Amino acid sequence: MDWEAFYNNFRKPDFISGYEIQNRLGGGAFGDVYKARKQSIGKSFAIKFLKLEDDAQREVVERELSQVGHFAAIDHPNLVTIEDMGTVMGVPYLIMGYAGEETLSRRLAGGPLEEDEALLIFTQACRGVLALHDRRLVHFDLKPSNIFLKGEVARVGDYGLSKLLTDGRMTLSFGRGTPHYMAPEVLRSRADHRADVYSLGVILFESLVGSPPYTSSESGTLVLREDDAAPVFPAGFPEKVIPVVKRCLRLEPDDRFQDVGALLEALGQTARQGESVRLGPVDEAVAPRPPSSGELTAVALAEERAAQSVQASSRPVSEIGVRLELPTPLEFAAPAHGPITPTIPVPPHVEGGTLGTILSSVVVSMEVLVAMVTLLMRALPMAYTGLGDALLRRPSGVGSRAIGLAAFMLVMALAGFIAIGMGLSLMDAWGTS
Repeated sequence: MDWEAFYNNFRKPDFISGYEIQNRLGGGAFGDVYKARKQSIGKSFAIKFLKLEDDAQREVVERELSQVGHFAAIDHPNLVTIEDMGTVMGVPYLIMGYAGEETLSRRLAGGPLEEDEALLIFTQACRGVLALHDRRLVHFDLKPSNIFLKGEVARVGDYGLSKLLTDGRMTLSFGRGTPHYMAPEVLRSRADHRADVYSLGVILFESLVGSPPYTSSESGTLVLREDDAAPVFPAGFPEKVIPVVKRCLRLEPDDRFQDVGALLEALGQTARQGESVRLGPVDEAVAPRPPSSGELTAVALAEERAAQSVQASSRPVSEIGVRLELPTPLEFAAPAHGPITPTIPVPPHVEGGTLGTILSSVVVSMEVLVAMVTLLMRALPMAYTGLGDALLRRPSGVGSRAIGLAAFMLVMALAGFIAIGMGLSLMDAWGTS
């Protein structure tokens, strides 16, 4: 590969069609990352050019790039997105979302972080890694320089060459990872997703101390581990984090957290994306929060409505994030003493004996009939608009027959009401005799 020719040309317009390559963001053993601007929309992206020094590396990388579809579809707020890929002048490249130029590594250059800040960043990084693991992808190169910070959002990047696990453990094709952050089994080229758990433990330790564990205090070089001893925790290291780090850094993968979700749970955090990070001491982190004013209002309204229909039971909130369970609309509408059965109205008993009851029934029947006729007369003008023309276009006999039919129906309705009224009256008279 003629790298000199490559670097002489890569800043030229349309070196990668549609992109203007700008400043260098960083790089490592396997490539350099540059900021680029998509000319059509003016949006910033990051382009990583992969350095391949021999045919063996090229074959492996090209095979892994064929799996880009497995992780390019991942849309997670704590992962740098993979937008596209290609090859230019024989150099493969990945186009990624631009996550800013600050990394956890650069921030740690100013010293260790406060506990809350470290947990805020670490929890988000864990959620991003968990999203990879859920798709059977393992990063294998987690380190502070691969955690990008933009405001209060942390994103895990540089996972474009993550290994796709098809059958549990998988042989690594070529050396990857940074020694300080690599799980011991990676050095033996046999590892699975628990190697990322080890790397996360190193990152958490370094975030709170300022340097990785198992390093020489004088030279800062990595000290090879000969046993399963825990690292030395300096004074002031948060007590609640010590057992978490210890378990992450166990030599045997079976002795570590078996997944990132369990690691988050040990810290009192949730794995749900976008969930706020719980800060402060453990007791505060797992204690129930007081209900908000909106929740109190909802509870008050629920109690008031429930008192009118049912005696609602209440369930205490026992943990953070548990939704208040209010009675459903069906529960509010449920009767307190069983279902309501429909009834038929009966004319009331009146003075005057049977004759008075009959007259009263006739009056009621006439009132009902008048109401029906009134409704019919109100409905006729609305129906006339849609049917008038059709009736006028038909022979005149049709209209007369319709009027006759309506009159017949009214007479029958009147007779029916009178008969019903008389029948009910006779029944009432029979019952009182």
